[in-house]
Amino acid sequence: MFDICATRSPDGGLSSLGNGTEMMDSPEDSRIDPKEIARRMKFDYSRGVKDQPTRILEGISDLCRKLENQDCTLNSFMHEVADLISKQLGIASVAIAIKDRYDGKYRYPIVTGVEESIVEGFKNIAYTKEQLFDDSTFASHEISRQTRIYLAEEHPYANGEEFSYRRPQLIGMKRRSLNDSLEADYIDIFIFGPNNEVLGWIETSGTRLMKLPDIQTIRWMELLANILGFAIRTRQ
Repeated sequence: MFDICATRSPDGGLSSLGNGTEMMDSPEDSRIDPKEIARRMKFDYSRGVKDQPTRILEGISDLCRKLENQDCTLNSFMHEVADLISKQLGIASVAIAIKDRYDGKYRYPIVTGVEESIVEGFKNIAYTKEQLFDDSTFASHEISRQTRIYLAEEHPYANGEEFSYRRPQLIGMKRRSLNDSLEADYIDIFIFGPNNEVLGWIETSGTRLMKLPDIQTIRWMELLANILGFAIRTRQ
């Protein structure tokens, strides 16, 4: 009588018996069809659960594809960027300012999320390069190289610009927490070109939750500002 002793191979299958007979898992038993892998990934890609980062990435991918279309104008592209920020990032109002290539001043061709009368007022605003970082008029704090925050308590607007807020009657309210967003708060995300030239900025004010944007939201907007920089250089 032979002494039967079975051992297991590292992959868990029986590899040998004491009588010298080899027993292996059949490769056919564990083979996975490569087509099934591809089908599963395609399904997850197109119909899987889409969280907020996935939706934002899809929106940014769509924007990049639009840039490949020569019929896409700079003005229409900026509208698309503003809509994405508003809808996907929960920002109440978005304005985009760019540098005029003729007189070098910065103006707002895109303003969303406010009444038409406010939009018309924005169109009459023009800033010089020197005014952009004039803390005596527009007090601000640096969040990153690209982003500055302007807080209501420091009156970060010039005389006569109170009209640019959706609810100017609420200016002066007290902030009750570090995350609260007040009516006169706004954030500028600057758009840079070669040699750190300021090509413009994305200006955001307010959120649907009445809180200041979180850092992830700011980083998304910085990415969009970088894409806008490319659009300005190639479309203006």
